[in-house]
Amino acid sequence: MIAVEGYRIRPSAAVLRLREEFPDFLICELHNERGLPSFVATRTRNGGGGRPELIERGCAEELRQVLNALGCGQA
Repeated sequence: MIAVEGYRIRPSAAVLRLREEFPDFLICELHNERGLPSFVATRTRNGGGGRPELIERGCAEELRQVLNALGCGQA
């Protein structure tokens, strides 16, 4: 079995909630060598202008705020 540092196979409760709130995004939680988290989201489809979006924040709430500000949440 190959282990990948910083990548959790079983998503945290915070990631599961974000995925439910923002179904048009692929969302994951990564950790650096010191265990500090980074929450990353990318659209499943390219945004306006055909450009992909990648959003990274240090905590789930910061990522939620950015996605809400972009109007990405479920109606």
